[in-house]
Amino acid sequence: MLLRRTHSGLAKGVSGSQTPPMSIPNGGAKLRDIAELLGCSVATVSNAINGRGRMSEEMRQQILGKCAELNFVPNSAGRSLRLQRTDAVGVIYAPSFAELFGNVFYARIMEGLAETFGEAGLDLVLGNRRDSDGMPSIVRQGKVDALVVLAGVFSTADYEVLRNCPVPLCIVDGYIRSFEADSLTSDGFGGGQQVAEHLYQQGHRKVVMTAYRSPLYNIEQRIAGFFSGLRSCGIEVSEADSLIRVDHDKEAADELLARLNSENPPTAVFAVNDTMALNLMDALEQSGRKVPDDVSVVGFDDDPAAARSRPALTTVGLKKRDIGAVSARLVLDRLAHPQKSIVHQVQPTKLVIRESVAQL
Repeated sequence: MLLRRTHSGLAKGVSGSQTPPMSIPNGGAKLRDIAELLGCSVATVSNAINGRGRMSEEMRQQILGKCAELNFVPNSAGRSLRLQRTDAVGVIYAPSFAELFGNVFYARIMEGLAETFGEAGLDLVLGNRRDSDGMPSIVRQGKVDALVVLAGVFSTADYEVLRNCPVPLCIVDGYIRSFEADSLTSDGFGGGQQVAEHLYQQGHRKVVMTAYRSPLYNIEQRIAGFFSGLRSCGIEVSEADSLIRVDHDKEAADELLARLNSENPPTAVFAVNDTMALNLMDALEQSGRKVPDDVSVVGFDDDPAAARSRPALTTVGLKKRDIGAVSARLVLDRLAHPQKSIVHQVQPTKLVIRESVAQL
């Protein structure tokens, strides 16, 4: 029997008798099936799903409702091929993601990234595998529209590999002046200045700083800000004498204890991050010295452990989740405006005063 399409979208026989509705297995529907059921074109169904095209809101909602009813899932591979995008953003971290998930600093940044990209309809893909030349496989295979680099301990060689990356980059918690990529860092320089000013206001004149030998941008900014702040307060200080460069936290503790036994011991120490600061506090306690009675300690990052320590650690705070969210927005803006100027965003820091600094 011949069928014809009526304005109501119901298929009827020429004789006027109504044909039973189509039967489609749940989850097995295609665009064409949805169009047949609702009496519209395949293009109309596609436009409704993708938020495009001119149609009544009633029709759009009718299509979306039928898709939900039949558990319709668009073919993402075909859609990506048509639109030349994957709706996914890659994330890489060095040396491994095993360390990332145990790092509270980057875990909070990941929360901000995931939430902001999720709201925009983009997935996060972890790039835990590199090709022989160092390029992340997810980039080489065309699986992502952009790449977020959690700077961590990225070396100059790591960045050089990414210089020819075919998708937009955003460097988070790091900055390379010669690199054409959007980036975001915390205000390490300003944070270091705040620490110097606070120690000066509390009466400290003989101070030292402990930092890792790694030439990372954030480390160098915190060092530069601290010594700039000391000089602005009128303290004549030499980095050669007052900066303790180390490879690991135990080395920092050993050097600090040695200086405390000298004829002109420091009254305060500024550690480049909270992890180092808390390890210094443990070493001082084990040596029989009290914080802040014998020596004051300041950290940087305001990790949760800083507030729980005894005494609670004075430190420089930064909103880690915001770093992730703002970085994600930089990526979204870059994808929407590929030709815009490169952006380097600096997130503010704030001194969090607790109990680990004594007033002299």
